[in-house]
Amino acid sequence: MPVFWYLWWVLSNGMVVYGSAAFFCTVTGTDGKRHLPALLTAAAVLTVAVTRWQLPAAFWLEFPLWMLYGVMFLKIRWRELLAPLTILFTLRTFLEGLTAVVTACAAAHLELSNYGPLVQIALSLAMNLGFLALLRWLQERSGAALRHSAGLYSLLLSGALMVLAVRCGLRLDGPAFAPYLSAFRLDTGVMAVLLMTGAAVVFFVVMEMVCTVNRLTEQETAAARLSKQLDGQRRYVEEAEKRTAQWAAFQHDLKNHLLVLTGLLRESNYPAAERYANRLQAGCDALTVRVSTGNPVLDALFHEKCSQARRWGISVDCRVRIPPDYSVEDMDLCTIFSNILDNAMAACRMVEPSRRVLRVKTKARAGFLVVESTNPVADSRPIEKGIGLRNIETAAARYQGAAEWEIADGIFRISVLLCC
Repeated sequence: MPVFWYLWWVLSNGMVVYGSAAFFCTVTGTDGKRHLPALLTAAAVLTVAVTRWQLPAAFWLEFPLWMLYGVMFLKIRWRELLAPLTILFTLRTFLEGLTAVVTACAAAHLELSNYGPLVQIALSLAMNLGFLALLRWLQERSGAALRHSAGLYSLLLSGALMVLAVRCGLRLDGPAFAPYLSAFRLDTGVMAVLLMTGAAVVFFVVMEMVCTVNRLTEQETAAARLSKQLDGQRRYVEEAEKRTAQWAAFQHDLKNHLLVLTGLLRESNYPAAERYANRLQAGCDALTVRVSTGNPVLDALFHEKCSQARRWGISVDCRVRIPPDYSVEDMDLCTIFSNILDNAMAACRMVEPSRRVLRVKTKARAGFLVVESTNPVADSRPIEKGIGLRNIETAAARYQGAAEWEIADGIFRISVLLCC
């Protein structure tokens, strides 16, 4: 086979793999740009091997390759890979089946003379471009709705049945599929195309139903999360108002407390004076806000969280200051700091008491606010992004910001950038 054909099939398959990788990463919510060259290289080697030795069932060789790409490089659990790979390879099967049927029928029923290879290349290119356009459309329209959706697994059965029906019906993975397709009459080829088109329509209808259900679920979840955040913010404001009223009452009675203390000292009743002073100091400590962030709602949050941390034997080093001219909503500040503190305190409780130190600080420079926090962790297992980290990312995204985190040397570090 001429080198040109090897180059063409490597380029053609590379186009499909590149578009498939972009769709796959969007659906799974991962960034696979760093590992894309390795995937393209493996796909090129597989394409050359299949073309050179006419290996059958290349489709079933490529599926494990994508599983390996997702598990080893993108760090996705294999159960979470099944649904997006089912979508991707079902569409790939439709593409391969349509290309094979149309090419075989054109070669068998049209007089192509010396233009057969060019027609084959043109058909393959047109199918690939259509496939990439379809993936792009799905990526932009339904990428977010398809992400982290339990409903995607309803596509597994329908997608698997369609893949088996198309591949077995057209013998795409057999060594003699080309002569088999070439024997199709024109009406048989048209019928095969219509059946695959109908199957594709059914598959897209099911996918749209899943996406619609997922959008509604996401909206309900977002509404519940917003309600919870509002309740939390209201609780912090009420706590701040209550503490302010208690501090005002304490100050109002301070003169009388000092009179009592002075009388005890005048009578040389030093033990009673010491006990009274200690109780007075304890009452003052309970009302004093040790953190002044420049935001009253955030002050209330830190007072509550720091009090909770003290009860658990966690030392909190807080150096948080929100400049008054920085426009960050109170609710977003509460979302970011409450999730950081909750996650950090939960991690601190899993380590020995001597390591229970939580540090959080902010840096404000040129319209940017950086929130940084560190805390010890019990082990260095990969970080699983839960609801708390997702809420932090969502809040940061409202200010064209981002959140990054890592575990190194037994310390969890998170950094949140906000453009204020």
